[in-house]
Amino acid sequence: MKNLLSISMDGPNVNLKFLNDFQQEHAELHGGRQLINVGSCGLHTLHNSFKTGFSTWNIEKLLRAMHFLFHNVPARREDFTKLTGSSLFPHPFCGHRWVENLPVAERAIEVWPKLKDYVKAVHRKELPNPGTSSFDTIQAANEDPLISAKLQFFMAISRTFSPFLKKYQTDEPVLPFLCSDLTELLMSLLRRFIQRELLQDITPLQLAKLDTNDQRNWVMASHVDIGLGAESAIKVILLCNSLTAFSLCMAKVRSSSLSNPWSKDLMFFFVTLSTRLILSSGVSFSACCSYLMGKLQ
Repeated sequence: MKNLLSISMDGPNVNLKFLNDFQQEHAELHGGRQLINVGSCGLHTLHNSFKTGFSTWNIEKLLRAMHFLFHNVPARREDFTKLTGSSLFPHPFCGHRWVENLPVAERAIEVWPKLKDYVKAVHRKELPNPGTSSFDTIQAANEDPLISAKLQFFMAISRTFSPFLKKYQTDEPVLPFLCSDLTELLMSLLRRFIQRELLQDITPLQLAKLDTNDQRNWVMASHVDIGLGAESAIKVILLCNSLTAFSLCMAKVRSSSLSNPWSKDLMFFFVTLSTRLILSSGVSFSACCSYLMGKLQ
């Protein structure tokens, strides 16, 4: 390990120029041998994949609105605290590091029931209407019966990726562990919507070639793993609403059909995230596996 050298980079041209110059000098000094190139910053790939996957639900817009509604507005914060008895407020959302918004999602889920009470109080004219775009966004989300389940799902996926991010945001030479860790990360995601028999005894290189867009590889919509939190949120919604039409609508959420918007959005997220991860991981898998098998000289 003492003889390992790791060059970390996030993609800017100055870093690419440095890497190319270093590779050239290294080749001249060591008989043409090259450093293992696993591509640019994989952490950015994770964040961008998350952003694209959740784009249909406007999660970013809601989490930003929840924070900005009370940010630097003491009177509004006081109204909220008097009404709900809570002094907890939403955290700011980080738009360029999506997977690190786990604490933001956790706080949003904790605050959401009280925020719904705040919206109701405004509608009853017990509190002044903020008249802002942030409040309009929150009102629209309040009309979505699945918003709690969506936030729970966002939190569940964030928790899956957080350990990987924490481990690889380091200056230590962790490349020898990347292949196994990246494989486990992808497997934890694919197990949620890909048939188990296709993933059994699959190698990292085979994993990089898996077609997640092929619906024949998917499990039934009712068997997609959305996490215990999202499942519980859906059950609570069903228990708290006795209207027949609403119950029938919610029953379709966990049906076997891909025709309902909830299932479509879930599969769009899984396919988008897994596809981008697999495409970006191909170079890493090849390089790491070759390194571990001693094929690179």
